[in-house]
Amino acid sequence: MARWNEKTLRLVVVGVFAVAVWALSAAVALAQEAPKGAPKPPAYKTRGKHLQTLKAFDNPEAAIFSEDGRFVFISNSAELGMKDKGFRWTEKAGFISKLAVTPDGTLKMMNAQLITGLTAPLGMAVNPVATRMFPKGSIFLCTGGLPLADAAGNAIKDPKRLTSKIVVFDVDGKILGEIPWDANSALAKVSGAPATLPNAAAFDQEGNFYVTDTGLAGATLEPKLDTRPGILMIPHDALDDLASGKTPTATPLFIPMPGAPDGVEVSPVDAMIHVNTVGIAAGMEDPERGGMWKLTKDDFKSRRLPKAFSGGWGALDGLAFTAKGTRLDTQILAPNYITVVPHGSDQVMSLDIAGLNRDLDGPADIAIYTRVDTSSLLVIPELSALSPNNNDNAVVVVLLPEGF
Repeated sequence: MARWNEKTLRLVVVGVFAVAVWALSAAVALAQEAPKGAPKPPAYKTRGKHLQTLKAFDNPEAAIFSEDGRFVFISNSAELGMKDKGFRWTEKAGFISKLAVTPDGTLKMMNAQLITGLTAPLGMAVNPVATRMFPKGSIFLCTGGLPLADAAGNAIKDPKRLTSKIVVFDVDGKILGEIPWDANSALAKVSGAPATLPNAAAFDQEGNFYVTDTGLAGATLEPKLDTRPGILMIPHDALDDLASGKTPTATPLFIPMPGAPDGVEVSPVDAMIHVNTVGIAAGMEDPERGGMWKLTKDDFKSRRLPKAFSGGWGALDGLAFTAKGTRLDTQILAPNYITVVPHGSDQVMSLDIAGLNRDLDGPADIAIYTRVDTSSLLVIPELSALSPNNNDNAVVVVLLPEGF
């Protein structure tokens, strides 16, 4: 693959995207080469309140609450941090941090490196229905994507070092198993190619598992690897079989999706599967230029991608819901805002955050936990791609008021 020139990098790496963020910095990209089509919509009627900014992470890409809301886990994706080398994940340098949620909603570090030795740890989801191998509340983590470099910044081009998979762990950090999505996996046969960037994950209430492959950077390998971006649905009954290397008794289903699919989450109200795209920020063709979708299980059965219900949002990354069914997506183009779509509406608005007197810096895969009083905590990892690895990147905590 030809080397990325600076102009391409500025376009491609704009900030975050759980997918990765391919650029010199969000600020440079937005100021000089920002793609069009990311207008900030009108503000939603209700504001959030800034509770905390905690600077203790290394390219934090995703957050997830434990099932009981007592803990937050952060995936530190460990981007190389050498601007002259371009954007790459550092092989086996990623880790998971564990934090406690205090009564006032702020976070307290418990173990900065609960799990180490991970490659490109990105989105996570909590299992709501136990299997034989994976108890209720276990956490499924997307790992192993491209592009890669070793710790010295040397590009990794060997396809054998692509280790795309889902790693499963419990709240104490014990690894319970993994589901491969590499070249020799059962999932690659379903999707038509190994995943090159397993990016975001979600469960429905029945325990079926959904995961996106953004399909990036196959051309960084030698020989070049053809990619097949899309969204995969793994039936609950297939999880143990796939983790055990067996042919699953329930068949996984795959929907190819242009535009670099990124965020995925299931609505807690009507069980529709929501997805977004980030393609324009990655220099990839995206017909919807930052689209929002609602899928049904029948769409997976027919392998059919419905029309997006909204588009033109530039590049979207994280996606999460409040218990009321309000959808929030992160926008990685200027000015890095968060969109709000109430349940039952297709109108896209933006979230004002009282007390946060700056723009977000590459907001990625967010997490939301709705408490008993119906207020919600929103955790926003700021990926800060290409920043030096000093464990000082930020996670922002926001309080969403009752009934949001």
